[in-house]
Amino acid sequence: MSEERDFVGKMAARSETTLHSTVCKEGILKNPIFVAPNYKCQFCSKVGEYAYVVAHMQTHEKTAVKHGDVTTYCKRCGLCGHFYRYQEWAEGLHNFDDHTILTLHLCTFLRQSVQNHTAVGRALDILEQTNQKKYPNHDSILHGYLHFEALTEHNYNFSCVHCGIHPPVVIMDLHKKGVFSMPVSDIEDPPPQFEGHVDIEEFWQSVDQEIVCRGFLQSNRENPCKVSPSYVKWAPWIGPLTRASKKVLNTEYAKLTAKKSVVEQADIDISEERLSSELMNLKVDALRKLVKECGVDSKGSKMDLLLRLREEMKTRSTYDKVFQKVWGASGGWAVIMCPCGIVNSVKFNIRAESPRDYADMLLSFKHFPNVVIYDFARGLVTHTNFREPERLPFSPFEGRVAAATPENIASAKRGELKINLSWLQIKKDPPDLNGHPATGSAEHYALYDTFHQYNTKDEKDALRLIGLVPELCGWVNSQIVEQLFSGMRKNNYFMNSLSPASHIFLMRNILHHHNEKVNQQALEDLKRVSHGDVTLDAHGKATLVHVNIPKDVDMADHCGEQCEALTMTSNLMPCRASWTLGVHHPLQEQLVNYVLDEDRPMNELIVKDGQTCLTRENFVSLGLRREMDSMVGNACFRLIKEIFQHQGKDVYIVDLHIPPTWLLPSSCDPFLCLPNSE
Repeated sequence: MSEERDFVGKMAARSETTLHSTVCKEGILKNPIFVAPNYKCQFCSKVGEYAYVVAHMQTHEKTAVKHGDVTTYCKRCGLCGHFYRYQEWAEGLHNFDDHTILTLHLCTFLRQSVQNHTAVGRALDILEQTNQKKYPNHDSILHGYLHFEALTEHNYNFSCVHCGIHPPVVIMDLHKKGVFSMPVSDIEDPPPQFEGHVDIEEFWQSVDQEIVCRGFLQSNRENPCKVSPSYVKWAPWIGPLTRASKKVLNTEYAKLTAKKSVVEQADIDISEERLSSELMNLKVDALRKLVKECGVDSKGSKMDLLLRLREEMKTRSTYDKVFQKVWGASGGWAVIMCPCGIVNSVKFNIRAESPRDYADMLLSFKHFPNVVIYDFARGLVTHTNFREPERLPFSPFEGRVAAATPENIASAKRGELKINLSWLQIKKDPPDLNGHPATGSAEHYALYDTFHQYNTKDEKDALRLIGLVPELCGWVNSQIVEQLFSGMRKNNYFMNSLSPASHIFLMRNILHHHNEKVNQQALEDLKRVSHGDVTLDAHGKATLVHVNIPKDVDMADHCGEQCEALTMTSNLMPCRASWTLGVHHPLQEQLVNYVLDEDRPMNELIVKDGQTCLTRENFVSLGLRREMDSMVGNACFRLIKEIFQHQGKDVYIVDLHIPPTWLLPSSCDPFLCLPNSE
């Protein structure tokens, strides 16, 4: 398939305007190619005299497939005898199966239709009614469109231009209504030696192969490349630069074990809780019918039925039956997203969701995120740390932001406890051992999203609230996943009717285009406010490589090595002479005037240093209004700390957003913000 893709790429790069030899307008017979001293057929390797080759080429024309004024010719390999074809992308055509040929314009139209929650069949109905023409079988065109996407070279990076390929903060949830039909009883148990490691590249390549192979099959033939759900060969998708290796985890088979450990029982409890909430949404008649199917007494009120069914769901067989009735055949698809709305990973569950699914993805990441936001954070921590007891992925404090002491719990419940994770804004220097590349911290926390933070019954979970961390509060939208799902639910009416391979292939493709759209908008916004060129660094983050100085700034006086030496923190001293250039510098004055120009956009990015971004509004508050913005203050104090370090001294700087909390009405203890003296 990679060879076919390479050839398609070469075909698309051609500048010829004539049709390729495999596509010919009807009634126009091609001439043999003169290869001294004989002639050669344009459709195969046959060589001979002119009359002989002409007669031979006429046999090609008789066996060709005709489409109006276009004829499609097949070619046969001289070694193995198999037929093959070329994709006429240079001529704006996509050949699916020699019978269904799509224009590239139609393919891109169908892509945009799917992105806007319109099924291929509905889009074709609109075209038929608009153009007053009958189109071929809609299923064939759907397969042709999927064939087009399979041969298109998508990178599927699944990374954010702001958070990079290794996001430090992620949000997780399940789209439980996104399912595909699947006979669970047909899935074979894995062999005893299987440990849950799956080759992600091999699996997704096999999905592509099934899609591509459909173009070579007759309608009554079974696809030899068919991909069916399996515990042994079924992998999530994680970006190639985000995952640790091509071997990723999928341990769904462990959900079948008869003997349940404490961790696995927690998995079932959360799934029962989710199912119970969904059962509440069923109408009484539907619920009564489901109760009868499970062999439970169907008399009584809706609450009576729910209580009996919940008790009966403790057995796995009844649980599976209820799950398939409420959720669908498969277990929906789980995602891991960054706060910017980019999907970093997706896993198509075979069975009911549990913390195991998210642990599989997180443990397959090259760098474990520092903060994980999930609606069952406690169960995720228990399960993940149970699987990795030697390194305890969620630590310290079992993923809580503070030790679970009675004082901390009481303070958190009163809203008085604030725990600063300053490395979320400024990378730790020096970084911790095995620290995250974006933050330098080796700490890992699991917090509840704001919608489910008060649903827990464990009082210790009061230390898993986003509001306890000032760096997260007001910045992280923990409902970003739900916002994604609100759009994706509009696809369920056509996505849920697809085969397993088509479902996961198209869903990954939809999420890829969603990511590309969000990233493209972010880059455009960054270019607009920065007036510079943007590129991606080694960690996949957008950085400015060249800032365009406005035209009204005179470049006659350039900053040279003397300015660089004067502004290095190692050369600054605690005296006025170190804080001025000492000479007239027109360019510096013009730049200051430009930065403090209140007629220009206030949100224009002026300085980006690490994770600190300062806009014109931040500088105007300092330079004109005499009111120092805390963002500017933190940046200044960070320079002061560096100067002290060069002088061989150490100083601790408190985040300037914190001191206001020492005053009424918060009255927080200032000593809680200071490091231990040990």
